[in-house]
Amino acid sequence: MKNNTEQPVSTNSHTFRRIPVIVALVLFALATSAFLSRVVLEYSTPRVVAFDMKKTLDSFMDSVSQKQLTEAQSKALSDRFNDALEKSLAEYQQQHHVVILVSPAVVQGAPDVTRNIQHDIARRMKGEQ
Repeated sequence: MKNNTEQPVSTNSHTFRRIPVIVALVLFALATSAFLSRVVLEYSTPRVVAFDMKKTLDSFMDSVSQKQLTEAQSKALSDRFNDALEKSLAEYQQQHHVVILVSPAVVQGAPDVTRNIQHDIARRMKGEQ
C-alpha cells in the first residue's frame, strides 16, 4: 500500500513544478504580444505634421509680383507652382508616412515641415524651367 500512496504525491509534485513553467510561458506570450502590437501600431499609425500653406502661397505670390509677367505667363507659372506643391505634399506624405495638416489646424506638438516642402517645391520649379 505504500506504493499506492507515494504515486499521487509524486504526480502532484510534478504538477506543482510545471505550474511556474506554464505561468512563465503564458507571461512571455503576453509580453511578446504586447510588444509586437506596440511595434505594429507605431509603424502603421501615421504621424501628424504641420505645413504653413499661407506662408508658402504668400511667398510665391510675392515672388511673382516682383516679375513683369503677362497674364498668360502668370497663369502658367501658377499652374506649375500648384502642380509642384501638390506633388511635393503627396511625395512627402508617402515617403514619411505622415498626415499633413495646415498650420492653423494644429494647436501644438506637430513638427513643422514647411521649409522641407518649400525646398522641394523650389527644386521642382527649377527643374521644370
